[in-house]
Amino acid sequence: MKRRITLLSVTLLTLIVLLLPLLAACDPSGGDATTPSGGDTLVIYNWEDYIDGGDREMGRAPILDDFAAYYQSKTGRTLHITYTTFDTNETMLTKVLKGDAPVDLICPSEYAIEKLLTAGLLQNQKQLYDSLKPQLDEYGIKLDGMSSLGSDGNIEPDVMSVIKSQFGEVKSGDQTLDMTEYMVPYMWGTLGILYNKNVISQEDLDTYGWGVLWNEQQSDVLENKILMKDSVRDTYAAALFYMYEYDLLPDKYADIASAQDIINITDDDMLEAAEAILTEQREHISGYEVDFGKDDMLNEVVYADFAWSGDALWAIEESYDEETDDYYLGYYCPTGVNEKTGKQRFSNIWYDGWVIPTTVKNSLAAMMFIDYMCRPQSAIRNSIEIGYTCAVAKNLLSSDAAVRAYIEEQEYDIDEYFDDIGRYPEINESLGVMRDFGARNDALVNMWQRAKAGSAVNLSLLIIIAVIVGVVLLALAAYFIAQALKLRPRKLG
Repeated sequence: MKRRITLLSVTLLTLIVLLLPLLAACDPSGGDATTPSGGDTLVIYNWEDYIDGGDREMGRAPILDDFAAYYQSKTGRTLHITYTTFDTNETMLTKVLKGDAPVDLICPSEYAIEKLLTAGLLQNQKQLYDSLKPQLDEYGIKLDGMSSLGSDGNIEPDVMSVIKSQFGEVKSGDQTLDMTEYMVPYMWGTLGILYNKNVISQEDLDTYGWGVLWNEQQSDVLENKILMKDSVRDTYAAALFYMYEYDLLPDKYADIASAQDIINITDDDMLEAAEAILTEQREHISGYEVDFGKDDMLNEVVYADFAWSGDALWAIEESYDEETDDYYLGYYCPTGVNEKTGKQRFSNIWYDGWVIPTTVKNSLAAMMFIDYMCRPQSAIRNSIEIGYTCAVAKNLLSSDAAVRAYIEEQEYDIDEYFDDIGRYPEINESLGVMRDFGARNDALVNMWQRAKAGSAVNLSLLIIIAVIVGVVLLALAAYFIAQALKLRPRKLG
């Protein structure tokens, strides 16, 4: 028996040794940027549902396949793309900061890019371009669409202006870095309210603004039919905007005059005020979500959802009702003046962008991919597929014949598409950009966990738990008594 085990062990060890090289070759995160067959690899880490997946039935390949074909046409080498996704910036940051995600490309939001930059985990794309210049010239490749190489490229100038103003001087140790050299914007949008038109009127929105998410109108139909984002930063921003609009901020912030002034305050006084507001909100909402809010709104499970603009626009298109020839969902970004309080309203404007981490194995493919995403035809495909607003300049898109043809092919009116303020809002002081909260992030997360848990425990739930525990204890007591009786010595007659 012992000899059989020994032989089996030797056999298994031999197989493992033989298979290890093959297993390592199959790991896209290890080794170099080539596959055993001689092709190249590219590892991308992006948000879920955030790129054009194509339509096989309509004969349209996924955009990743199109890029692989383009890469091969330029370099003569095949390209295998490994595409993985994350649901929140925090999930992505946890993996990347721990070194658990050795990838070539990531698409985080602006504050997460700032965090990665200060941690020294991103490549300077301008410097990377200089090192790749001989190779790019050899293949006849130009990267004119990228904004990280010294100009705006194909990116909307207003978008670049905001990013430059907020992240043009990022402190990293003793260095001051310009984040625009480390990222290229991909999509952008706002935070607002996705609402059911049959329950919430335009008058409600104009009157109550952010208060709709706290059911300030005291609607019996809306009560407990509201969803918030299970995202600490976004929900905290909503609380700040709501407190400002309803004069609930701590007194020392009475002079705030713009969204940018308020959106990044995280001191103890503000966190305490926000916690009280978010805890109170729990009495009026259905719960928190990241992905299922759109479906619940479409199925009319809930009637209001704190939403990112792109998700909202996608849901609105899906809400078309043939009987009424209208959409029963709408999107509202609270800016302008609250007609009830006379207060200015603020919201968040955000930007997601492509960055190249220091773990990059195929820097050439990474740079080519970013530039490919900046092409008008690629940008409009991604934008229409996912519902978000691409960062490629609006006038560049609207004047491109292929883009206009694609928009009409997707059954959009071209003028309505570009005039939609939900898709292309005016960028002004009503919209603020979130920064990395640094050392205050843990305090914010702790506040958020307490607010989500609520300030009180449901009494009915406690009674139910007590009854269940009592029944279990009685059952256990009966069992042990029965066992003791069985083991008791019998008296002999």
